[in-house]
Amino acid sequence: MTELIYQQGACVGSGAEQLFFSESVAEQRSAQEVCMGCSVRLACLESALSENTEFGVWGGVIFWDGVAFFRRRPRGRPRKGENQPSLQVDRTELWALVKSA
Repeated sequence: MTELIYQQGACVGSGAEQLFFSESVAEQRSAQEVCMGCSVRLACLESALSENTEFGVWGGVIFWDGVAFFRRRPRGRPRKGENQPSLQVDRTELWALVKSA
């Protein structure tokens, strides 16, 4: 399955590979945008879940210190009026999503 991802993923040859392992929240969002149109997105996410991935954007989900997020906010104090906290997701919910597809 991993070989399929590395051959057919939208990230392959896009020149954007560094985005998928960046610490920058803006670059992580850009990586997620690449994932949205990918034909092997769910296979990529399944691979990340089965391998207990610690870091990177896989299948449109951000893995940070082994925790999965749909989005993260930058370090530091939130801007005034910012009401979109980081949205953490449960790995079991992600597995259910992958298996239902």
